[in-house]
Amino acid sequence: MSLIDQVTEQLSTIDLKDDDISEYISGIIEDGSMEEDEKREVISEFLSEATDKNTENVITTLLSNWKKVQENKSKEEEEKKLKLIEEARVREEERRLKAEKEQEENLSLRTAQKQLTKEEKAAREKLMAQYGYVAEGDENEEKKEEATVLSPRDRRRGKTLPAKG
Repeated sequence: MSLIDQVTEQLSTIDLKDDDISEYISGIIEDGSMEEDEKREVISEFLSEATDKNTENVITTLLSNWKKVQENKSKEEEEKKLKLIEEARVREEERRLKAEKEQEENLSLRTAQKQLTKEEKAAREKLMAQYGYVAEGDENEEKKEEATVLSPRDRRRGKTLPAKG
C-alpha cells in the first residue's frame, strides 16, 4: 500500500476524504529535511484547520508507519550490501584458490621438465654442443673456442674476439 493510500485511509477515520490533503500530508511525511517533531507540528496545524476532531492518533499512526517502512528499507539495503560483500568474498576466495592451483600445476610442470631421461639429456647436450653452449666443467673447451669462434650468444650480445697477441 502506498503512502498516499495509507494517509487517505487514516484521514477517512476523521472524516477527511480529500486527495489533495492526502498528497500534501504525504509530501510532508516523505520530506527528509524535516525532523519528526517538525512534521508532527506542521501536520497537526494543517489538520486543525481542516477538522475539529482529534488528529493526534492519526498523525502518530502515519509517522510510525512511515518510520517502520524506512527502517525496513534500510534493513533490506543493508542485507543487500552484506550479500554483495559475501558474494565478492566468495569470488575472491575462488580466484585465490584457482591461482594457487595454477601455481602448483606450473611448479609441477617445471619440475617434470627438469627431470630428463638419459636419452633426453644426451640429446640436449649434443644440441648444446652443436650451438656452442658449454656444459659445466668444460671450461677448457670454452677457452679454446673463445680464441677461434664466438658462440651465437656472444654474437647476439655484440662481443668480439680478443685480439691475438
